[in-house]
Amino acid sequence: MRVKDDMLGKAMEIGKGLAKVRRKYYPKHQIYFSFQIGGDPRTIRETIVGTMFEDDNFEQDAKMSADKKYQSLQKQLKKVAVEGTIEDEIRVIFSE
Repeated sequence: MRVKDDMLGKAMEIGKGLAKVRRKYYPKHQIYFSFQIGGDPRTIRETIVGTMFEDDNFEQDAKMSADKKYQSLQKQLKKVAVEGTIEDEIRVIFSE
C-alpha cells in the first residue's frame, strides 16, 4: 500500500502493531511488514507465510477480526494509507 506524505513512520508503527496481533492468532505463521528501499519509498507491504484456509484458521481469523486492538489498528491504517492502494495479494510458495 502507498503511504501518505510524512506518514511512513506512523504506518510502520501501525504495521508493527498489526504484526503483533496477527502473531497472537497465527503463532505458526511468519508475518512481516516491510518498506521498499529504492523505487517508491512510501510503500509498505504485509507478508504472511503459512496456510490461511485450512484447519482452525477460519475460526482464528474471525477471532482476530473481532479483536479490538486489531480493529483500532485497521482504522489507524486507513488514515495513513492512500485510498485504493491496500490490496490483497496471494502468493503460492512452490519451493518447499
